[in-house]
Amino acid sequence: MAARTEELKSELRALVGAANLVDSGDTLETLSKDFYWYSPVLKRQLEDKLADMAVRPASQAELRSVVAACCRARVPVVARGAGTGNYGQCVPLYGGVVVDFSRMDRIISLDGGVARVEAGARLGTIETEARKAGWELRSMPSTWMKCTMGGFLCGGSGGIGSITWGGNNAPGNVKSLTMMTCEEEPRLVRLEEEESLKALHTYGTTGLMVEVEMRLAPKVDYDQLILSAAEWDRLLDWTDAAARRIEWRKRLVTQFEWPIPSYFRPLAKHLRTGDSISFLLIDRAQADEAVASAAAAGIDCVYRKPLTDPPRPPFLTDYTWNHTTLWAIKADPSITYLQSGFGRNFREQFAELRRRFPGEILFHLEWTAGNSKMMRGNAVARNPDSIVCGGIPLIFFKSEERLNEILRCCDEIGVFIANPHTYFLEEGGRHANIADKRAFKAEVDPAALLNPGKMKTYPVNPFAKEPALS
Repeated sequence: MAARTEELKSELRALVGAANLVDSGDTLETLSKDFYWYSPVLKRQLEDKLADMAVRPASQAELRSVVAACCRARVPVVARGAGTGNYGQCVPLYGGVVVDFSRMDRIISLDGGVARVEAGARLGTIETEARKAGWELRSMPSTWMKCTMGGFLCGGSGGIGSITWGGNNAPGNVKSLTMMTCEEEPRLVRLEEEESLKALHTYGTTGLMVEVEMRLAPKVDYDQLILSAAEWDRLLDWTDAAARRIEWRKRLVTQFEWPIPSYFRPLAKHLRTGDSISFLLIDRAQADEAVASAAAAGIDCVYRKPLTDPPRPPFLTDYTWNHTTLWAIKADPSITYLQSGFGRNFREQFAELRRRFPGEILFHLEWTAGNSKMMRGNAVARNPDSIVCGGIPLIFFKSEERLNEILRCCDEIGVFIANPHTYFLEEGGRHANIADKRAFKAEVDPAALLNPGKMKTYPVNPFAKEPALS
């Protein structure tokens, strides 16, 4: 085994150049990990996982040669974007080769409201260039300045912009994906429109994403607002209503209960001790109306800044989605999180969670357009009933047993959980089409080398000591 690994290193080094093969040290450690340590469960499970080597191909031709060599050697192949994921999507469970896509980062075109890019293109760069051309990304994570397009589509699901355009899998958002198969003679497979769902949020288990066509939205000039109120329920009623005002052009609707705002140290001078706050990213032409509406409800606007064009900090998005969790962990390392989808009775669900787990849960809410059946016009939300309340509540971690009690309670009261404390893709989101994903994996990865162990229901894992679950 050691001799075969050394032989493969020599072959890959010749293919990508010595500077683009990493086989030791802190850089290999970094390229083998993501932000899995947000979860104390994953921290225990993944802390010691390490690739044998990482490679940085610069083109499809180099990638094809790398994949072919790995297939001949029968080693695991794990795709990596910027490593900004949170539940071990790109952490290799069985060593092998991490393929870092950072050099495959071209923006090929931004024509007709479609971004055609290589998988390693960073969303921050795409957003900046798109806005110059009168467009913007429909959806992006809070890590958008660093995150790659391929990493977002393979490991993420939605984020900033999803209040209007839904998640990555909403109708019309992805125009096409080009996937490279994991075979001794790798092929390119193009998935168009709904076919792309077979490769979304699959952690690189269903082919290596090399090129993406993602539809854009018309550019909007935004104001960033922070609304503040001492009463959580008063703010919740207004924020939920604001999220459902379809005529307001919004990119973000977020609410935090105190003391979460106290974790946002750079914003401290703008915030009032004890107040819950909401963030809005709203069309500048409608910001006055939003501020006046809040004031009429007894809610104060304590911060208002334009989002500059091209985008430059400060960004309120740096405190939303899973960036909220990062700020909280910095302030209190005992904190972890859940990823939740609440029902229409979300107020009752909040009350029951508070009753069952007093002082253990802090609510961080994110509103999105979540029901694809109600989406029209290339995914844009046009019906208030398409807006759903979800979020990433913070949990004061006591033990895995207690965390599982919270998860069971959520299931009992109808709160959907995309569990961030497991590296199995089926448990990290909704996969109604998992049979299609398994079939596609069998087609493009016949030796089951792609990110083995992450697809829990796939029946083949040549590196596992025990048979995979069926």
